[in-house]
Amino acid sequence: MFKVFLSIILSTITTGCAVQSVVKQNEQSPKNIILLIGDGMGPAHIKAYRHFMDNPNTPEIEALFLDNYLIGTVATDPDQDSHFSATKPASLFVITDSASSANAYSTGNKTTNGFLGLSPKKESQLTALELAKQKGKKTGLVATSQITHATPAAFIAHVDSRKKYSEIADSFVDNQWQGQPVIDVFLGGGVRDFKRTDRDLTAELKQFGFAVISSKSELESTGDKVAGLFADVAFPSVLEREKYHPSLVEMTNAAINKLNNNNGFFLMVEGSQIDWASHDNDLVGMLNEMKEFEAAVKAAIDFAQKDGNTLVLITADHETGGLSVGAQYSEKATYYYNLRAVSSLKRSLNFYANEIAKSKNIEQFLDDAQIVLTDKQFTDWQAIEKEPNKIRDWLIKLINKQTNTGWTTTGHTGVDVNLYGFGPGSSKLIGHHDNTEIGKYLLNVL
Repeated sequence: MFKVFLSIILSTITTGCAVQSVVKQNEQSPKNIILLIGDGMGPAHIKAYRHFMDNPNTPEIEALFLDNYLIGTVATDPDQDSHFSATKPASLFVITDSASSANAYSTGNKTTNGFLGLSPKKESQLTALELAKQKGKKTGLVATSQITHATPAAFIAHVDSRKKYSEIADSFVDNQWQGQPVIDVFLGGGVRDFKRTDRDLTAELKQFGFAVISSKSELESTGDKVAGLFADVAFPSVLEREKYHPSLVEMTNAAINKLNNNNGFFLMVEGSQIDWASHDNDLVGMLNEMKEFEAAVKAAIDFAQKDGNTLVLITADHETGGLSVGAQYSEKATYYYNLRAVSSLKRSLNFYANEIAKSKNIEQFLDDAQIVLTDKQFTDWQAIEKEPNKIRDWLIKLINKQTNTGWTTTGHTGVDVNLYGFGPGSSKLIGHHDNTEIGKYLLNVL
């Protein structure tokens, strides 16, 4: 374990030196900015994922690609005063939602949970994406949620509720600079928000020169103004995608290719469903969403290394689930963590639950997960009603107990999240920061 710790420290020092070298070569602001947000990704998520990706044939725990770029931590707290009508009791502290945290990254200001692009007093605030457009740069948003969801919406919309999906979708057309939408490329889900009975935004986007696409085969065949809507609402989870769904890394690469130009670009990429799996306490789903997100991070940094003038920042909006790497499920102390039960699963727990509901047989899942039920677990299995949702809940609990994974909540926590960076200017963010400092830094760079 000491070797692993030393390896990570040395990697961080080496990366810091490399980053400072890049900064010296590029004293001016970076031409391009790529911000990647792993929704719900806390430090324990990183730790669990590192074990998930570990090579069992070596004695050490290999570092993740992400580990090489760790530069600091971020506090994700929202505006506190706006949540209380009277003086805030000293014992109360508000935990952020995705909207207010994304607002801190997009505008450099704290706000009320649920607000997008607004101050707590509902005053409109300039976002990094809007400023990038005003500075002549191209702009993009990528997510595996609907593109009108809280995190991407915070960069383009100004509304007092993250649930106003139609109003948020309108922003993709109505939020304009010099007669054109402020967005050039957006890729995600959300068809139903753009094609409505009251307004067909896809037709309006086409009038502005956008190619409106719905499958990954169209990603490379279109021009540089693209509205990619690949699902009615959100994408399926990463282990349930259809062939026409592009992966997060495919969307990231496509967005970079279409946005790259002489004046530069701003791009925000969200790994949306790390959060959703964590809300469900679904370890299998979370780890595989993390894998997809890290691949998108690698794509962004690969581009930045070749380009030489691109700032890449990677962080989370908050932690979800109160994940613990290790848990005690009985009076006897069990200080171990064993991900064998998830390392061999190639399908989602939704898939297994549906198959089990049809067959009423759990043997295939147990074989795939390499699990042998105890007498108590077998009795519990016999007692549950064989409905997909109830089976899935039982499988989640079985996996968590088998791996010794703990969760304290199905909601968000106030845990600080990690900050990773590469490229000119990233060394200036070494250390601990409030989330608004990240937003202010992006605005200053722009």
